[in-house]
Amino acid sequence: MSAACGASDSPSATNREQAASTAARVDGPTPPREVIIAVPSAPYVAEAVASGGSVTGTISADAGVQPGAPTPTGRDSAQCGPSIPDESVVRQGSGIGGAVVWLDDVRRGKSVPLERRLELEIEKCRLTPRVQGGVVGSAVNILAHEPFREHLHFLAGGEAGPRANVLLGQDEQVIPTNLPFSKPGLVIVKDSDHPWPTAYLAVFDHPYFAVTAPNGSYTIDGIPPGHYTLKVWHERTKLVEKPVDVAAGGAARVDVQLQAK
Repeated sequence: MSAACGASDSPSATNREQAASTAARVDGPTPPREVIIAVPSAPYVAEAVASGGSVTGTISADAGVQPGAPTPTGRDSAQCGPSIPDESVVRQGSGIGGAVVWLDDVRRGKSVPLERRLELEIEKCRLTPRVQGGVVGSAVNILAHEPFREHLHFLAGGEAGPRANVLLGQDEQVIPTNLPFSKPGLVIVKDSDHPWPTAYLAVFDHPYFAVTAPNGSYTIDGIPPGHYTLKVWHERTKLVEKPVDVAAGGAARVDVQLQAK
């Protein structure tokens, strides 16, 4: 694969400002208004956690949660087929995958992960993984394999313009960027050249989050004892909030059924 010019993996402050300015000028999809993951009012403090507990459970969805209609591919049908199916709803048994689960009000706890690099791959006219989580300061490697141009925009709710714009050419490329992870937020990735690529990056400043497996299961561990608000988001459902008490060394169980928007 060949590297190409794009958003920098670790740009200087000047480069960050230039990238942000460029992002604001580029025409593309409009950021959503709804803020799903808000920037906390207080910083997160990492500390040793003695007798940490856990929250585990299964996220399911009612029968009304269904994928959208396939998207016609038009001039790219030779490479992509006549249409791209909506892959937002992944079910296994009663569970649903691709839901983001997190503790919304945790401000102290274990250290954030040291490994902070994600991958977002465009191949066979699909952007994968569709949903993934990461922490502030992470970077994402964008891997492209398509024979046509794509212009990806990284958009967060309540923000005036994209956090990053990445232009992919017609050759295989690997472009790193850490701009989408500048602060907490739910970042949607859209392509201004094609209507079907979609992905989500859930960005947190703490490690207490998970993305459900296809069977809907999740586990969040190493939690300091206390009372928290558990939130669950899926792109095709209403946001859910549940109170949860975590005891020292305990295992709380929270199962949630999501409802269609």
